[in-house]
Amino acid sequence: MKETPPLVIVKVGGSLFSLPDLAQRLRRWLATQSPARCVLVAGGGAYVDALREQAGVQNRDEASVHWRCVDLMSVTASNLHRLLPELPLATDWKGLLNPADELSSQAAAAIFDCRTFLREHEPLAPGAKLPATWDATSDSIAARLAVVSRADRLVLQKSAPPPSRDLCALAELGYVDRFLPTLAAAIPPLSAVDLSQDGFPEFPLHAPSPSARGSG
Repeated sequence: MKETPPLVIVKVGGSLFSLPDLAQRLRRWLATQSPARCVLVAGGGAYVDALREQAGVQNRDEASVHWRCVDLMSVTASNLHRLLPELPLATDWKGLLNPADELSSQAAAAIFDCRTFLREHEPLAPGAKLPATWDATSDSIAARLAVVSRADRLVLQKSAPPPSRDLCALAELGYVDRFLPTLAAAIPPLSAVDLSQDGFPEFPLHAPSPSARGSG
């Protein structure tokens, strides 16, 4: 019996969708990875940015806007699937645990539409729940998926290198969302990849221990 390859959750940052060669870059990055089941989660990108701006002008209810953003992530997942039609578009998160369903038991990759997972499964899963606020964006959504699916690794693909390796500092700077440090103790090994640079440099990220934050 063959051993199941590791499960890697990969958040494809919304800002990357402006790259004209995004599909080629993603294919090259995937080709450089060790055998794994890579699950790509598309960020909201320009769609969510526009909705956020509109919501601010109209003073819309934050929770309802959050769920509209989740719906828009289904649109960006479909857009990513159009860029990478060779990858299946998965919708059942349990298929991540049982790779015979939507991912092959061999090394493979898929694009994941998070909408059903976020509406029906994530609120019932143990651990810190995602708030329906701007504090939790696609960074934390990918992280929560990694926790619930017991992934072996979490990768945040961005269009710039991280200005720090400290998750708390990165949240303050807006490089990651504000809720992500809350999940730090539960998520698997985490790194950021600057997909805009050739060579795709990767940077391990971490949250300092409570004792380290309280010292000095």
